[in-house]
Amino acid sequence: MLEFHLGEMDLFATARTLDPHLEGLARFLPATAPEAVDPAHLLAVEADCRRDRLALLDATDRAYRESGAGRAYAAWLSAARPAELICTRKGDRSLDEVHRHIVRDSVQWLTLWLAGYRPDPLWHALAKAVALLAVLDDIVVPPQDVVNGVHRLGGESLAEVLDRMKALGDDRDPRWLAEAHRETLFSARVQFHEKWSAAAPGLAPPQGLDAIRTYVREPDVLRASILRTYAAETLPVLHLIAYYYRLPYDDHDRAAFLAAAVAQTLGMDISKDQYGVGVKEVTNFVVRPARPAPETTRRRTAVHHTFLRLTARFHDATDLPTLVYDRYSRVSLSYARLVDRYLERRRMTRLPMNTPLAAVVDDVLTGRG
Repeated sequence: MLEFHLGEMDLFATARTLDPHLEGLARFLPATAPEAVDPAHLLAVEADCRRDRLALLDATDRAYRESGAGRAYAAWLSAARPAELICTRKGDRSLDEVHRHIVRDSVQWLTLWLAGYRPDPLWHALAKAVALLAVLDDIVVPPQDVVNGVHRLGGESLAEVLDRMKALGDDRDPRWLAEAHRETLFSARVQFHEKWSAAAPGLAPPQGLDAIRTYVREPDVLRASILRTYAAETLPVLHLIAYYYRLPYDDHDRAAFLAAAVAQTLGMDISKDQYGVGVKEVTNFVVRPARPAPETTRRRTAVHHTFLRLTARFHDATDLPTLVYDRYSRVSLSYARLVDRYLERRRMTRLPMNTPLAAVVDDVLTGRG
């Protein structure tokens, strides 16, 4: 498997000339390698972003309870058929179909993140936990349904799957799982408010509470990337991966942890952007179709520059935690070429699963293996 790392594009000049998407990718690289993002600055920016997002979430919660649009959306939600809650636009007719495909996506993602598939119970439980997080992007799920366990996949809630991981984890530190759960509850609120922001006129939130525009229109790319990461759920996933690898909790480098999670989000969006996946979606912040070409070029260059600054922290990786963070940061650049989810996004239809993949999906979904 060849993963194209943006800082190493010159090593693949022949492949780049044969692939127009990669040739385009190289156009937006900075002229020189940027310095790694300052850890203290990154943590300070994230803390500020989190305060701002929590304030917006609280204001939006109030509007959801008290405004006419909020009450109308809540009424629609309470009466909606399961198929009406699906946001995939790939022809899914039931939540079971969506659940099966998000498990497939999680199996493929996890195979990339952990450098291979492992047919052991903890690996399978981790894949199901990732699916329970990621499916919040594919269907409308009220945050309280995640809190109280109504949100389920294959008969299990997120809390139940995390408990299963804890039982399987031997001497692993369960605080990673607790952090993953807390961060997921935060992300669930963000995801729900994004769904409400994209609702039809008369159902959408009052002006000024649009959760999507908050980061789409954010001029600072690092801030926009952090805000985007809250919805992408790459932070709670990295908590789960840290648990799997027995990374130390008490002395982990939180700035490196955060840099890896934000870079994972950016690498995913860079990959999608190069292959025309989701460019016209309201949540896309790499490029907007209505932008003038020079502005689009500046935005893409700034996104790539930010990605390189975040991943520069891991260039001289020697210890296991740094190697884990580094792989998680960069492998998302391969998504649009390797993961069925993004191949389907280009075609806007589902792809068939081969027999080995389908068998793994069944085992993960049912909790076997």
